[in-house]
Amino acid sequence: MPASAKSVLLLSGLSSFVIIGAGAGIFGPAVPVFEAQFQLTTATAGWLVSTLWIGCLAGVLLMYFKGATITPRLPLAMMALGSVILALAPLWPVVLVGAVVYGLGYGSVAALYNPRVLTLYRETGASKVGMLNALYSVGAIAAPYAFTLVGSDLRPVFWAMAAVSAVTFALSGSIGLSGLAPEAHGRGFKLHLPILGLATLAIGMEASLGGLGPAALIRSGVSEQTAALLLSLFFVAQLATRVVLIFVTNRLPDFAIFVTAVALAALCALGAALISPALFFPPMGVAAGLFFQGEYVTATRKMGDDPRVSPVILAVGLVGAIISPPIYARFMDALGPHGFFWLVAGVATVTTALSLASYRAMMR
Repeated sequence: MPASAKSVLLLSGLSSFVIIGAGAGIFGPAVPVFEAQFQLTTATAGWLVSTLWIGCLAGVLLMYFKGATITPRLPLAMMALGSVILALAPLWPVVLVGAVVYGLGYGSVAALYNPRVLTLYRETGASKVGMLNALYSVGAIAAPYAFTLVGSDLRPVFWAMAAVSAVTFALSGSIGLSGLAPEAHGRGFKLHLPILGLATLAIGMEASLGGLGPAALIRSGVSEQTAALLLSLFFVAQLATRVVLIFVTNRLPDFAIFVTAVALAALCALGAALISPALFFPPMGVAAGLFFQGEYVTATRKMGDDPRVSPVILAVGLVGAIISPPIYARFMDALGPHGFFWLVAGVATVTTALSLASYRAMMR
């Protein structure tokens, strides 16, 4: 394939990952805003985060069954439309519709660009995929920071996401099905339920930290603006961790990365609950930056290289992202102003204990 076509695919992917990172970053600050705007309970407003991940799961499933016929323009169109709906939504149900539509594009982007960039760039594909995920974190940092600059108004952020999606759509017309790997679905694969279960817990924590973290910080006594800035620092820590992983991940045992991540999450959550949420919330981004790398590589090693393995791992993580935020949101109020962090500490501690108990089996 000509170098120019490869470059267009990569540039389109980098821009698209900025957009999905921005979505991941802004939905957290959006929860308390919509809660106040539509006079909702925290548990009800928390469904915004789960609705996003439901849309993402649908997007992954769409790519699983129809990926061979989908070009980047369809996911980009869905992200643009979803962002416009979110910017204009006059009612809470319309907000949820916008989140689903945007999530469809989000999940499709994640399932489309990673394997196609990896296929096209071959020897340097892994580093290019690392670039995609680094740009995701850049978007996740920029969106909540921009939210604070525009006076805690969600609409300019959603309009900016729609505009970038539209521009990327216009520039992606020549990509077509570039990078699509030949289908090879006949070899079968072996499910490994222990690592998939741990992945569900960890990605559920990550989604809840990003989605409910600002609301939890506000309940602990910080302002909306400070909560958004702390979320940006959380994503800065996540970005720095992912950049470091690009250079060191091949030297570290994959499951050891996962154990380190959940143990760090437990310690930081305890620090947030007992000492200071403002001090200990941003370092949780380090743990969040390690979750996916640790569970994904371990699960791939245990389950094999069948093309269906990656979508299954991604889908299981999305299930955790869907079901966890409503559970945290439902029970956090009963545990006081730091209730969310007590819940995260409990789940992370249990996950750490389960991981240590299965360490030898996971490393075989």
